[in-house]
Amino acid sequence: MLNIFNLILCGWRFIKHMELKTKQHCKITRTELQSNRNVLISVVIPVYNVYEWIDLCLESVINQTFDNFEVILINDGSTDGSDLKCIQWAERDSRIRVIHKINEGPSVARNIGIQEARGKYLVFIDSDDWVDKSYLETMYNRVIATNADLVECDVYRVNNETGIETYRVCSGVMGQDYTLEDHMKYGYTAMWKCLIKKDLFTRNEIKFADCHSEARAIYPLLLALANRIENVHAPLYHYRIFRKDSLTAKPRPHHEDVNAIGILALELLIQGFQKCGLYQRYKDTLQQLVQLKLTDLLAVFFYRKEYKDYQQLRENYYTFVSKTFPDISQMRYITVGGYNLNRILMHMNLLQDPYCRFNFSSFISLMHPVKEKILCKHKNRYREMMLKREIQNQFWNILNEMKPKYLFIDLIEERFDLVVCGEGYLTKSDAFDGAECCIDPVYTIARTTQECENLWKQSCKQFINRIKTSFPFIRIVLVKNYLSEKKGDINSQQYFENLEEIRQINHILEEYYQFFAGCDKEIQVVEASECDYYFTDAQYEYGAIPSHLNELVNQKIAGLIERSIGI
Repeated sequence: MLNIFNLILCGWRFIKHMELKTKQHCKITRTELQSNRNVLISVVIPVYNVYEWIDLCLESVINQTFDNFEVILINDGSTDGSDLKCIQWAERDSRIRVIHKINEGPSVARNIGIQEARGKYLVFIDSDDWVDKSYLETMYNRVIATNADLVECDVYRVNNETGIETYRVCSGVMGQDYTLEDHMKYGYTAMWKCLIKKDLFTRNEIKFADCHSEARAIYPLLLALANRIENVHAPLYHYRIFRKDSLTAKPRPHHEDVNAIGILALELLIQGFQKCGLYQRYKDTLQQLVQLKLTDLLAVFFYRKEYKDYQQLRENYYTFVSKTFPDISQMRYITVGGYNLNRILMHMNLLQDPYCRFNFSSFISLMHPVKEKILCKHKNRYREMMLKREIQNQFWNILNEMKPKYLFIDLIEERFDLVVCGEGYLTKSDAFDGAECCIDPVYTIARTTQECENLWKQSCKQFINRIKTSFPFIRIVLVKNYLSEKKGDINSQQYFENLEEIRQINHILEEYYQFFAGCDKEIQVVEASECDYYFTDAQYEYGAIPSHLNELVNQKIAGLIERSIGI
């Protein structure tokens, strides 16, 4: 009976397969009858197991205010019924073609789309995303008006878990467009927000690489090759993030060592610049770009990988940078202070390791750790890890492990009150307030009290003395950051509503900085607040709060630090 059942099942699958092939063939035939039509834009959409999302994507495409386009759906071996949905959509709209293939990844699918495209311009859309109804019209009008090779728009990043949309400016900061070099380094490396002349790919023989972070292998090169780049300052693309089974988010270990994720893409990028004769012209930019992109990847995998795997990944990154750019500094450092200090240091010509960060901690908690076992959970993984570091008093162990050359410090986190737990203390930071911690605190010490001031000064002296005694090779750099009083852009700013509170905190910080710097004459001091543009970016995607500055001033402060330490 079982054999008969299997035969029937196989026969049914064969019939369905032939129906699928017939429908595919018929669709291609119907489309080819329209081949004389001059298609302006080819929309290329790789499809893999997006049954739940494909309808929203295609609805947004076919309902565009611009109608001279074709849609090429590349079914990349879907197994969840997405292939049948593609066929149904092709039967519904004659502008849609379907190509079925075995699963090989989005890069291969996009390359097939480029090969099959009849349009003068290309648009790449991920099949779980969607676009504004004016997406094609707005982008096409801009490319025609300017004769640009590439036009890109801003985006909404859509949290798949919460539905919250975050505006992301892709081509500049605070209303100021990137230069070409800045665009290559800091631009949002993604192809799906772009309208591109097809011959930019074909005349330069550019293809998507089948590797992790594939867009990074070609996006900066396309920018360098384009005769003109234009930006549409409107969020026309909705990009879905935190979808666990996203194909584009998955490393492809059969093509790349999982302990060298992203390296292949950067190797291919450099080879592309060399092939096009552009390497020497953009060598310095590529050095910074490589370190920025690897820093981004380290931040992503900081809390996703087991530490042994993360450690190997980090060392592979350092090895790659040293091999590729032998003259570049590989100095290692640790940061203690506000999160924005990390944003500042990202602009230095160094590979930044998030493992070496300490945020949401006070010198008081570092010198007087809690001894009780405390369980702590936070919906934000990064904040949870930082809290656990403070609770487990990991700072000194990490200093021993990493043996950094520099310790970069600001005192922004010293604005928070302290929670007394037995004989130890925890910093009552934003992260702490948003966490679920199993503790029974004795009481809270307000930062404004004399008790807290005395305890902090005592802890500072202990901290500096321990560094000088146990780690004499470490140089301390004090970056004098304060809470910003204003938010806005380069054209206009306004004061925060809690201005008086901010000024009170900054007054405390000023006294703290003076005391800390006076404890040791060898401490290097960087006057960050003297830089222009010292205010918060009102459009900062993680929130316009006084402890976050904008990227223009972050770059200026990074330059001051580099000059201070001689990089």
